[in-house]
Amino acid sequence: MTATTQEPSTGRRTALLTAPRWLMLLLAVFVVLVMSRSMSEGIYDIAFVNLALDLSGLVSTVGLVYCVGYGVEVVASVVAGPLLDRGNPKTVLVVAYLVKIGLFVLIGFGSTFLSSHLWAIVVAAATVDLVHHIGEMALFVLLPRILDAKTLVRVQGIGASVRAAAEVLSPVVAGLVIVLLPGSRALLVAAGLQVLALAVFVGFIAVVARQPGSAHLKTVHEQGSGATNGEEEPAPLPSRRAVARTIVSSPAWRRFLIFHALTVLALSTVILSLLPLMRATFDMSPAHAGSFLAFSTIGAFIGGLVVAKAGPESIYSSLRWATALAGAGTLTAALFGGTQWILATALVLFGLGFTVYLRSAGLLVQLRAPAALLGTWHGLLDAVVRVVSAGAILATGFLFDGFGGRPVYLVLGALLLLTAALWSAFGTQDQQNLGSTPLHPAPGPAP
Repeated sequence: MTATTQEPSTGRRTALLTAPRWLMLLLAVFVVLVMSRSMSEGIYDIAFVNLALDLSGLVSTVGLVYCVGYGVEVVASVVAGPLLDRGNPKTVLVVAYLVKIGLFVLIGFGSTFLSSHLWAIVVAAATVDLVHHIGEMALFVLLPRILDAKTLVRVQGIGASVRAAAEVLSPVVAGLVIVLLPGSRALLVAAGLQVLALAVFVGFIAVVARQPGSAHLKTVHEQGSGATNGEEEPAPLPSRRAVARTIVSSPAWRRFLIFHALTVLALSTVILSLLPLMRATFDMSPAHAGSFLAFSTIGAFIGGLVVAKAGPESIYSSLRWATALAGAGTLTAALFGGTQWILATALVLFGLGFTVYLRSAGLLVQLRAPAALLGTWHGLLDAVVRVVSAGAILATGFLFDGFGGRPVYLVLGALLLLTAALWSAFGTQDQQNLGSTPLHPAPGPAP
């Protein structure tokens, strides 16, 4: 009798001892995964740009490479979402790794045809962007299926900090790689890092399988994705058009999309025009302006840690204060950026708000969209935001030339403060309604 009553207590103590160790191991593996992916991305981005410049001698070809890549990512957001909902995100992610490895090896090992024709480089870069974006979407869909909400927030927050650190390191590493392995051979290093990322991803899945209570979580996610006990076929998933209609017809999701699109429009425009602002408005040299970007990265690193520490209950409040913080940093940079220590502080504030907002908005979608339709749901939202942001970024270049950087940044900062006010009006009822669309599963009976 005594042994029987003590056994559950011993099991609980064991779980308490193993859960923190499991979480630390999970985070450590995910850190290596994000770092290897980010370093590979930095290397192949710069390698493709250099190949395009070497072949054409025209800076406009760099814009062509990025433009085509951005376009295929929008297509991928719309097309790949339903495939991820109906398929296995783990398999998709593994295939994405293998395709990128194959392309990098094919070009890097001296394929003179691929490395000596501009159109081939543009197609190869676009293919890599397409596959990479599908892989990112697969990971986005996979994580909420295999992790509970609290662990998901920690993993995404730490991932944001690691990615910020990688953005500082990857240009330096990429420069060294291109010096040692000029031309297309630099892609071999990118391929090696993708091999490492693939191996670490397999390890990550193995660590997740050891999660305390993982059997319960698997059952929950299977139910959320429409799985049954094997006696019946799962109901067919709604079409992409039905999902789009549901998002548009839901007042809560419609407001989320509008507020999110406006916020990302401003954030992406600011982050991509920091160099022109510092060079044209504050008369900084290219090297000096480039070094100041590190301050926004410091803010991004801190922002990831803030998200990881705050937990899922702070997501909605983060949307408000992070946007306001980014707006304050943008206005400060525009008004007082001529003083360098003030500019550095403003960039830290902006980087902090930028990262906290984007991670919080992504987590909101992961946790509140229907689990079985997360790929389609996220893909449609992402496509709209990318198209809106692309138009804004294009228009900003003409506005910079016509009116200067300071007025443009004042408008963007004011827009961020406006969206912070809009998010403040996104109340409790809106938050609850995000999870009660016709495509969300009906709530189960009360216990």
